[in-house]
Amino acid sequence: MIFTAPEVSDYAGIEAALSDAFARAQAAARDGEPIVFVLSQEHLLGQRGAPGAMLANALLSGMRTLAAEKHAANAVAIGAEADPGHVAHWVAQLEAGRGVRGELVRVDAAHVGKVQV
Repeated sequence: MIFTAPEVSDYAGIEAALSDAFARAQAAARDGEPIVFVLSQEHLLGQRGAPGAMLANALLSGMRTLAAEKHAANAVAIGAEADPGHVAHWVAQLEAGRGVRGELVRVDAAHVGKVQV
């Protein structure tokens, strides 16, 4: 199961996305299907506003909890200018579910703190 975090702008959007992610991840976990969350690196670092950051980090937390419960759950954080081929490669690798769980792979994503304005 691949869940790509949508862009959200308010609490209702966050709630809808988390409800959808929960239902899909729960079904995948029951079926023993690998789970991959695709997140924005900028949202993970809080660089594009609170709603996106809240969603991305909630999904990351959910992924880690699923992995702690021994499910093949991982995440990919993509940079703003990520090469789609690179993203597809890493999503496919994690979706294969070959002994990897609880990993966050950053694809074409700088890992620096919040940009000061």
